Amino acid sequence: MSQHAHYHYQGDENQGNEMMMRAAATGSSVSSSSMPINFDFSRNVTLFRFQSNTGFEYFCVLLFTFTLAYVQEYIAFVRKKEEVVFGASVNASNSAYESLKDNNNTNNALPKDQHYSNARVLKTSAKYVAHASVSYILMLCVMSLNFGVFVSILLGLGVGSFTIGGGGGKHL
Repeated sequence: MSQHAHYHYQGDENQGNEMMMRAAATGSSVSSSSMPINFDFSRNVTLFRFQSNTGFEYFCVLLFTFTLAYVQEYIAFVRKKEEVVFGASVNASNSAYESLKDNNNTNNALPKDQHYSNARVLKTSAKYVAHASVSYILMLCVMSLNFGVFVSILLGLGVGSFTIGGGGGKHL
């Protein structure tokens, strides 16, 4: 027979009772079970302190998330287009400043207007911040666990990718 190589800490019963008493005193609740992670299929969703109660409000939430996802694809397209034009590879290991600085070689091989400049670095950094901000906002929207919001975001990303950078509209 195999021997059980570790033990399970049961905790102190007094500690558990103390937590329950504190929770009762403050009016909060203590639950030993974790929150279930399931999609909600109702039209009642709360995003950033806005709660939808009617069908129209829910439609507005879905339209907002769809548009935000579409904007996400537009910002990604603009950033990718800039990489192609200026040869600046902005990836996870390099910041926008470093990638532009590395491309500024000393033999003046690039045209004068494509050299490193503070304005271009600031513009590239602002696009990066906008891209990251919209990405995190979309992540928070998905974390509402509302199925309609999830599908709306996926559709916005798909339609944006198709119309902006994919098959439907190669140029904007």
